[in-house]
Amino acid sequence: MARTVRRIWADVLEVDIASIDLHHSDFFELGGYSLLALQSIGRLLAEYGVDEVASVELEGALLNRLFEDATPMAQAECLVAGGHGGAAPGGDAGP
Repeated sequence: MARTVRRIWADVLEVDIASIDLHHSDFFELGGYSLLALQSIGRLLAEYGVDEVASVELEGALLNRLFEDATPMAQAECLVAGGHGGAAPGGDAGP
């Protein structure tokens, strides 16, 4: 799941995916700002098929978490804590 966050961030921020560390890269230090944060969260929710009703609360939780700990792993942990994703935060396939 953190790898999915990393892939979405790379696309939204237009940076090389290899430059994003799952545990240490900071969304805002990579060039992110609030509107890009909302875009990346929206794409993450869509990726995991979160319905509109659930997405309102989860979107707020993801945004708050991003301002507290702006790493891909923190976003994945928040998604799992919200009951979505169904896997360990770092447990999806891909680069």
